[in-house]
Amino acid sequence: MTDDISFIKNSEGKYAVPCQIKISDVCVQSGEFCVAREDARDWVEDDFWIFSGEGWICPRCNEQIYVNMAKIKPKHMR
Repeated sequence: MTDDISFIKNSEGKYAVPCQIKISDVCVQSGEFCVAREDARDWVEDDFWIFSGEGWICPRCNEQIYVNMAKIKPKHMR
């Protein structure tokens, strides 16, 4: 599973998992930088990020998704 997701690598050679959608004004942009890719993936799992099947979504962007969904009214309620 680790090879299926993207990572960010910093100048120190450490890895972090980026937020897939970055739609929140307070998005953290990426998880914590770790020595190994596996540790970076474990970090986002432990920090309750959501795996979308294509990447990881930080909790703040996940909240924004729900806020946006609450603003949408079905056709029969307009």
